[in-house]
Amino acid sequence: MAKVKLPEEKARFPFNMIESMMPMYPRIAVMGWMFVGIAILVGVFALAPAQSAFFSDAKAVREAAGVGSLFVNANVTSQVIETWVPQFKFLGLGLGLMAITMALGIIAKKLRHMGMTITGHMSSNYRPPMPPIPGSVRWFQLSTMMGLMVLLAVLVVGIVLATGVVPAYWNNSIAKVLNQAQPGSALLTQLGVVKSFHFWLNPLRMVGMAFLFTAITIALTVIIGTLRQQAKLLVGFFYQARN
Repeated sequence: MAKVKLPEEKARFPFNMIESMMPMYPRIAVMGWMFVGIAILVGVFALAPAQSAFFSDAKAVREAAGVGSLFVNANVTSQVIETWVPQFKFLGLGLGLMAITMALGIIAKKLRHMGMTITGHMSSNYRPPMPPIPGSVRWFQLSTMMGLMVLLAVLVVGIVLATGVVPAYWNNSIAKVLNQAQPGSALLTQLGVVKSFHFWLNPLRMVGMAFLFTAITIALTVIIGTLRQQAKLLVGFFYQARN
């Protein structure tokens, strides 16, 4: 029996761009590992020495140090790194989860192609109609993109803070300048930003991770559903052919 090539449904924008990126999941996984590796290196060779330098003397000495001193510079370095490196690290983790989602998408796509190949070899009398692409496929693709965009936005905010208000505030003597800031001063305004952004930025990056984990879950349900459909199709074909 001659094989019949069944028409394949083409994805529309922006899903066609997402599907074109899916075969790149090994590179994306490597990129995620690189981000995490860079974060570890920054922690080992920049953050740890800065913390050691800052806590190398008594509290009174550290807080009395002036601008340009070892203690102030070490404190600024520590605060800046602690502002952007966690966001950078989570973007690397997000890329790793994105690679998993894309690999699952490739599996689901290959399973569909396998079903089309098997159906194409069936007689027209027994050939069932090819089911449409499940809507959940688009949902896990959108969830993946949303998660990555949220993590990118979090990193951008972290970089803006790390190059702006964070060093501007901490590049001062603690005892002589920061502790003497008056109500309504620019320093207290900066302190409000420095002390508050963790309370919303950290949960926001968790939202991005939640989108990615949701995408993985939906992708797994797509694969399970595809396998069930193919098993049902083959069983139905067997009974029709036998009768």
